[in-house]
Amino acid sequence: MSDLKDILQDGKGKLPEDKLLAYLEGRLSPEEQHEVEQWLGDEGMESDAVEGLKNIQPAETRDSVDRINHALRRQLIPKKKKRRQIKDNPWAMQAVVIILLLIILAYIVIRIATKK
Repeated sequence: MSDLKDILQDGKGKLPEDKLLAYLEGRLSPEEQHEVEQWLGDEGMESDAVEGLKNIQPAETRDSVDRINHALRRQLIPKKKKRRQIKDNPWAMQAVVIILLLIILAYIVIRIATKK
């Protein structure tokens, strides 16, 4: 679940969501800002996303990120589908039995008809 809290990640390291938001709001020390900028410089798409986020007001940034994360979780976490069981439907069980009996009857009739 902690992986869902990281907004940007790759094989070398991760940039936590809180650190990214602090960078966008200007709350990081110069060393931390340089570290984030260096990480973003190595990335392509992520730096473009940050440029877009800079155009949004800081109060709206958190809401936007939360909405995006919520939508992604909803899409990525599989929903449990309730499967209907045949024992829950008595008509289906009767239909299966009737079809099997008809198949057996047809086999017998064909077998007798081909012997003559």
